[in-house]
Amino acid sequence: MTARVLVGVTGPPGCGKTTTVEMAANILRSMGKSVGGILSREVRAGGKRVGFDIIDIETQASVPLARESGEPGPRIGRYRVYVENLDGFASDIIEKALSSGAIVLIDEVGPMELMSQRFRNVLRRVLRDARYAILTLHFRSRDPLLLEAREAVTRLIVLKRGEAQTAAREIVDILTGEG
Repeated sequence: MTARVLVGVTGPPGCGKTTTVEMAANILRSMGKSVGGILSREVRAGGKRVGFDIIDIETQASVPLARESGEPGPRIGRYRVYVENLDGFASDIIEKALSSGAIVLIDEVGPMELMSQRFRNVLRRVLRDARYAILTLHFRSRDPLLLEAREAVTRLIVLKRGEAQTAAREIVDILTGEG
């Protein structure tokens, strides 16, 4: 049986998890590796965070993950979560990466994303079937599926601010058998 390699990245908010995994994905692509999946990026207006977007790392297409808004719908704190975009856009991209045999990138596995049952089901398939994956894992959540993901990773990197470049190289080394 071929070894599976699932790398988890966690750390407090603002420590650079998204930057780290995006850098790792870019390095892996420059080496000719296929990487597919999603990034979650802050959306700012007037210097203030107003939400998050889900970005397809291959096409750079994006849709809202959450926004500060008075719109009805499920909420986490001050944000309205667009579960429909997790059910469709995000889950479709992750499934495509998984079925193509690419290194699957999921940024992030956290309370917002876990509001989607389809996202949860796709994550379970990644944990069970992916040969290679990079997952950013919410630092404090105690959701049973997130705890399962922490246990399933081959290697867990706990990131501190300022370590993005070193950690990205570590992820690449782990996934290419160098580390």
